[in-house]
Amino acid sequence: MHLLGRLAWPSVLVLLVLGATWKLTLGDRIIARGDLLLYFYPLRDYASQAIREGRLPLWNPYTFMGAPFLANSQVGFFYPFNVLTAWLPVERAVSWNIALHLAIAALGAYALARRGFALGRLAAFAGAVTFGLGGYLGAQVEHLNQLQALAWLPLSALIVVRTVERASWSAGVAALALVLALQILAGHMQSLYISLVTLGLIALILAMAGLWRSRPLSVKATFRAATPLCVVVTAAILAAAICGIQLLPTLELSRESARAGGLPFNEAASFSWRPWVAARALMPTYGDPLFPEYVAYLGAGGLALALLGGLEIRDWRLGVQARAEAQSPTSNLLPLILVVIGFVLALGLATPLFGVLYRFMPGFNLFRAQARWLVVFALGAAMLVAFGVQRLQRGLSAAQARDWLIAWLLLMGLWGVGVLAGVRFALEPEYRALPDRNVMMGWIVALGTVTVWVACAWRLEIGDWRLNRNLQSLIPNLFFLILALELLAASQFQPYARASDRQALISLRPATAHLLAEAEAGTMRTGRILALSSLFFDPGDKVEQELLFGASLSADEIYDRLIAAKHKEIMSPNLSLYYRLPGVDGYDGGLLPTRRYAEFVRQFAAMPAGTVDGRLREFLDGPPANRWFEQMAVRYLIADKTQDVFLDGVYYDLLFSVPITPITTGIPLRPFPSTALGLVLSAEGAHAGEAIATAEVRFSSGETQTFAIRAAEPITPYFGTRLSWEGRKTPLTIFLRSIENAEATPVTLRGMTGIDEVDGTFLSQMVTGDHDMRLVHSGDVKIYENLRRAPRVAVQDAAGAPIDIRQVGGEIVEEQPEFVRVRFSDATPQDLLSHSNKRLILRDACFPGWVARVDGVETPIVCVDTLFRAVALPAGAQEVTFSYEPQSVRWGFMVSAAGVVLWLALVSARFKAIGAFASHRLGPPITLRRT
Repeated sequence: MHLLGRLAWPSVLVLLVLGATWKLTLGDRIIARGDLLLYFYPLRDYASQAIREGRLPLWNPYTFMGAPFLANSQVGFFYPFNVLTAWLPVERAVSWNIALHLAIAALGAYALARRGFALGRLAAFAGAVTFGLGGYLGAQVEHLNQLQALAWLPLSALIVVRTVERASWSAGVAALALVLALQILAGHMQSLYISLVTLGLIALILAMAGLWRSRPLSVKATFRAATPLCVVVTAAILAAAICGIQLLPTLELSRESARAGGLPFNEAASFSWRPWVAARALMPTYGDPLFPEYVAYLGAGGLALALLGGLEIRDWRLGVQARAEAQSPTSNLLPLILVVIGFVLALGLATPLFGVLYRFMPGFNLFRAQARWLVVFALGAAMLVAFGVQRLQRGLSAAQARDWLIAWLLLMGLWGVGVLAGVRFALEPEYRALPDRNVMMGWIVALGTVTVWVACAWRLEIGDWRLNRNLQSLIPNLFFLILALELLAASQFQPYARASDRQALISLRPATAHLLAEAEAGTMRTGRILALSSLFFDPGDKVEQELLFGASLSADEIYDRLIAAKHKEIMSPNLSLYYRLPGVDGYDGGLLPTRRYAEFVRQFAAMPAGTVDGRLREFLDGPPANRWFEQMAVRYLIADKTQDVFLDGVYYDLLFSVPITPITTGIPLRPFPSTALGLVLSAEGAHAGEAIATAEVRFSSGETQTFAIRAAEPITPYFGTRLSWEGRKTPLTIFLRSIENAEATPVTLRGMTGIDEVDGTFLSQMVTGDHDMRLVHSGDVKIYENLRRAPRVAVQDAAGAPIDIRQVGGEIVEEQPEFVRVRFSDATPQDLLSHSNKRLILRDACFPGWVARVDGVETPIVCVDTLFRAVALPAGAQEVTFSYEPQSVRWGFMVSAAGVVLWLALVSARFKAIGAFASHRLGPPITLRRT
């Protein structure tokens, strides 16, 4: 019964988390937006497939034209809970991981309050609910690895706090090393950094308190006081060794990253917690469109209880006291310090401290989103809530109840001023107005209810003693009930409550199905996909989706479903990895893309200053020049139709354009019997009616007809005109030439469509400029095939253009993510491969660890055209292989093996010490003698 009593509270805690996340666990729903849709589902799906197949996924050939996969720590390949759920469909595995880690965070907070601060079960339960179901962690569930890493922070803090009472530090080192290893393997390095800094601060505070308590100091007392610091440092080193197989490849990738050397000052300061949103961020969102990184609510009940816990600062020495003197081994000043530190660091650029830390604190300049320090605030505040409930359970004196009421009223006033001042001084337009009326009403009701109960607590303390005593136990229970109900209600506005059906991820869109069919036919082995879209289009089946799912999904969930459909249509990064289709683009907010990739795409894309996350499609105004298509081996181009137009009921494709010059430009046309040819042109600076170009149309009959093209209103951004003729004819070619005396007016052909004015039919004609593209799919988006089929593998001499290996009898005969084999047939013309100054180019990303062998002889790889791999091709070469063999993985495996052995030795020694201690206490074994 005693064990059941101890397990009852944690069990209820887990049930509360499951209740809050029921859509993900029991409702068979998924979060189909943001980083989960575009980042974690693809990464986890690829990693899970490798786990099921029993292999290490060292390389990812599907994004960024190739990139390290295992070395990207955000994959979390070795994280135990990712491994255990690898056999589930990826969307189910992610959903259960979210619920599981919210439960781990809550249970860790419960243990920290119970075992670290020696608080009662109800108090610890209140703190756990505040941390697990509070605003900060719930708002981060779309950053899966961040949630997985931070969920272990309370437990690691507990281990550090408990080292003060341990006679031996070895148990603390072993336990903390294990938890830190889990945080490392979870893969979010910023969360690990925040955790290590937090643990270091806790250890430093405990050490200072120990020194103060041990005056006058002695060597033994000094070493004992420094135990928490020693435990943290030793455990961090041991954890790093255990995770060597992950950290060493990640370290290698960090040297090649676009972020190598740290972030620029302004970028490191980005996503700092805005002072003008701080007040509204401390209350539940209730649908308020607050940026998720800024959410840190405790609820009105949580604020009141944390305030009461903060008022209970008595022992500033933070020392371990006898249980007869205090109920906690550590003062509640420690949680208060965490609250202040987390609050200040989250403000980032808004405080002078940020500049100092950026310049002088190691590692601080490697990360952006300073608002993520709010997790330290959230943990400290949760512990203060627990202290507040504990104080209520012990009873308040009249003076304490009065002070609490006065402080609460002052805090409410300060909060109200903060909300109004935020509206007045906010820099972002979305925060320059008060939240929605329903949100404001929710806040007012919650604050009013809590105020009534705070006032009641004061009134009961100055009233009749018998009444006070009879109701004394009721106050903390009612406060806890208010807190729990408020957080449960608020949880229904968290990201995990905005969940769509699974089909939002796993169903195929027409464009995706077309590309998968092409991949099945083998056309993707020699080329890649490039997408151009800003997502400003509606799916063609929008109305149907709203009708089908309107009864089961909320408006926000349907919106997420529609956005997911658009992402799948245009193959947003990193969905090419999810579908195993090779893409040019990619997305990663960590160590990828590489420095070489960033340098390469800056040559033709208007990328912003600073580091690059990828998302190339967002920075391309139109298709890059054909020479970039050749270098990137682009086979298919995806584009939406937002730039296209209908003029007089006729559709024009405006994706490509052709400059019209005094030199005649000939454009072939697809045969279509028509009575007119519609043109869309731009001629900036021209006047309406001004002759700007001439056109000569050649028909299938051999006849030609010449037309004068004049500018028409509106001149900008483009205008339409028609070239009409008598009867139906089939134009085959159009020749365009600008007027010679109009050179100052640049003329550009934007689009062209054949029109049959008799029956109203039309056929869009391709205007592709220096490209040679063919439209192969048209729906919500368009897919063009590059008819020039730029070779992915080519042979090139020192002065010549690359030659497709198929033209010299070569082909890719074997291809795996980490291995490519190119073989030349015996029938290869010898004059093509007889010279020693030729080289073979593989249009895949160049990266340390790739090894090339020509006819079995290892040959150095050189990086050409900024990004791609090339090897010297000697005369008569028959076979070239590229194999990804990073030494960092081998060294990492050995370091991990050594780390695990050390950890096991430490645990074994600890168990032996316990056994020896038990034997000493029990005495020698009893033996029976025969008489």
